Amino acid sequence: MYKTEHGDFNGTTWEEFCQICFKRKYEEEGYQEMPAWQGDLGIEGFTRSGILFQCYCPDEEYSPDDLYVKQRDKITTDLKKLDSNEKELKTYLKTIKVKQWIFVTPGYKKKDIVRHCQEKAEEYRKSKLSILADDFDVLIYDIDFFATEIPLVLDYRKQKIEINPLTQKSETEIADWKTKEISLVDNAIRKHGQRLTTSVSNRENKINTLTQHSIEHFLNGNIALKIMQEKFPKDFEKFIRVVSLFEKKVTDICITNTGDNNLLYKQIEDGLRNKLKDAFGYIDETTIDRLTEQVLADWILRCPINFE
Repeated sequence: MYKTEHGDFNGTTWEEFCQICFKRKYEEEGYQEMPAWQGDLGIEGFTRSGILFQCYCPDEEYSPDDLYVKQRDKITTDLKKLDSNEKELKTYLKTIKVKQWIFVTPGYKKKDIVRHCQEKAEEYRKSKLSILADDFDVLIYDIDFFATEIPLVLDYRKQKIEINPLTQKSETEIADWKTKEISLVDNAIRKHGQRLTTSVSNRENKINTLTQHSIEHFLNGNIALKIMQEKFPKDFEKFIRVVSLFEKKVTDICITNTGDNNLLYKQIEDGLRNKLKDAFGYIDETTIDRLTEQVLADWILRCPINFE
């Protein structure tokens, strides 16, 4: 399986995902799927405007160098099918001249693959194949080329949106943030201290652990929010509205609280999670948990959650 910010894919699920994207994104250009069961012609489909698509999903998580070799060799091999299958392809393309051959893969890690595409494009322009336009080009697309289509595709497949950051803040980055945001760290230490009675064992270590978790949830959650803002801007704006409205209620709940602080924290956590689940029924459970943790951490570091 190959991991992306929008979920994990294998060869079959990636091709299924791409086909739905192609049919939605290129409907006005007359996209036509080309099933492979009658023989692999080296393309998944084409448009009447002269675009050919070939999909490829790595079998696993490769190093940047290994992934480059896999993708480079796949591009080279499949482009050769334009030559070997020229006559048969022409029976489908008719008068269409191929302007672009697009290699569609979940992601790539080295810019060298872009150079390889350009080199192959130049090579095939010189080949003068009858099905190719004079300005024939070879491009590589990753999953982000279909950012607009992703929510529609997931809904069509009855899947939920997953925001899956592929990176997290390092211990060094977290430590550096703590030195720059001392007042926020002090807020978290104070508030988590109010959640624990003075008689609890290893109290100071537990406070520090809770504080560290809040900081990690906040910083790593911000990565997920950035992905949400970039890939799903309308959902991000809705998220901000939902959280802002609930934050006002949290302030009131904290002011009037006369009971156990841990029960209050759990009440706020459950209320927020349920509010996000109701507002974003199309977002998967793990992402809801991640967003809930980020907001709670933000409220602990700032002022909305206060324990008297």
